Amino acid sequence: MTRRSRREARQGVLAQERTAAHDNRIPVSARAERTARKRRARKKIKTIFAALSLLIVAAIVAGALYYIDLHNRMTITEVPPSLLDTPTPPPTEPFNLVIFGDDARNPDELERADTIILMHVNPIEQRVWSVSIPRDTRVELPGYGPQRINAATAFGGPDMAIQAVEDLTGVDLDYFITINFWGFEEIIDAMDGIYIDVPFAIDDPLADFTPDGRATRIDPGLQNLDGAHALTFVRHRDGYVDGDFGRMGAQQLLIRAMIEQMSDVSLVRIPGIASSFADNIETNFTPFELMQLGNEMRGIDPDNFYSTTLPSEWRAPFVWVDEEAAAEVWRNFGVAPFEVEEDYYDEPATPE
Repeated sequence: MTRRSRREARQGVLAQERTAAHDNRIPVSARAERTARKRRARKKIKTIFAALSLLIVAAIVAGALYYIDLHNRMTITEVPPSLLDTPTPPPTEPFNLVIFGDDARNPDELERADTIILMHVNPIEQRVWSVSIPRDTRVELPGYGPQRINAATAFGGPDMAIQAVEDLTGVDLDYFITINFWGFEEIIDAMDGIYIDVPFAIDDPLADFTPDGRATRIDPGLQNLDGAHALTFVRHRDGYVDGDFGRMGAQQLLIRAMIEQMSDVSLVRIPGIASSFADNIETNFTPFELMQLGNEMRGIDPDNFYSTTLPSEWRAPFVWVDEEAAAEVWRNFGVAPFEVEEDYYDEPATPE
């Protein structure tokens, strides 16, 4: 045995002797109580860890069941590879998205798209470019000839609609969402309403979906609109100078407000919003991808939302695209803020 090991051995013996001497000075009852306390403390720690483990397992199971429930309730449609010319990026990277708003009165019916909005979303920089496409824009649909672009969803579902948007704009799409207006209403209600600065008084029974006409009128000024009134707001068009173009401006205003206010939504409302969304959309996003996107875009600055309408004009029976002006829009799309944002909703057709 080396000198160092002998010294360490002596030190160990001395330490044991000091401990024994100390324990001998403590009454037997006190030593027993101390031992009992140590056992109780260890048992308590084990109980806490067991409870935490059960909570973690329960949370994981609940999350998995919730995800499965959302997945089963969503209509998830795979887009044909022929329409996706480039690999689809994850929603944590920049991507192109088209949103179709379905005006069907019956949620099970396939109707013409009342709203078509093309977006470039950059989650890394938290910026969004949004271009509204007039629903009456002239396009060529295979097998149907010259048609209004909103007919593509009725004739060929998402596949034909995506192809029509790509052919019209030259933008390769990655994702699509079709949402019916019933779902739009439910989502707004799940958010506890949406704050909108209404530019002028609206009184439009044709834009009101409620059976009792309760959402026909909207007062001017800052309003917290429930789902029914928000739907009237985005469907109203007769009060604008440029009719449907004015309505598209109002839709852009509401989307901007939703993006801004979604960041402030209470966490307890998120499951309700997700459920309303899942029940009323068709998309090629998975629930997990939508959750990723929501997390990436949470807290976006509204000034980073750039919106415009595809430059065009009405020449019966179609809206015709102004190719030169549209080229400027596509040069800025996903690159720089649009130079001109169309604020049609600022001006009513007639004084109130």
